[in-house]
Amino acid sequence: MTQVLVSLVAIVGTLLGAALGYLLQRHSADRSERKAAVLAYMGAITEVIREQQDWWHRKNEDTEGPDHRAARTEAHRLRGVARQAINGIAFYVSDQEVLDLAEATFRTASDVHRADSRDELDTKTELARESLRAFIHRASERVR
Repeated sequence: MTQVLVSLVAIVGTLLGAALGYLLQRHSADRSERKAAVLAYMGAITEVIREQQDWWHRKNEDTEGPDHRAARTEAHRLRGVARQAINGIAFYVSDQEVLDLAEATFRTASDVHRADSRDELDTKTELARESLRAFIHRASERVR
């Protein structure tokens, strides 16, 4: 009888250990997926801001030139990459405020090339970077 009881305790302990290990690994994997989604978005938005600036410069150098068309095409491509990254955030991060900040940052960053002057370009760029910093701050609180 004692051996049966010892065996049952060992089996229950093994099952509880396996279940707890699974739960901890799943939690860790979920957190890693959320972090990866946020990092992918941050990288994409940083590239969007940079390319929006390049688009503005190429447009002001030669509106009909091939460099302007190439910069515009690349800016649109990078906005598509950023949009995909937002979809990743929507999928992995179940926090509406983080998603709303990602969308707001995307809109602000996408508007940089519409500046009418160099000063406005600098202002729009800084607004986009501030929006990204706000996103990073909020996302880091929610994803860790």
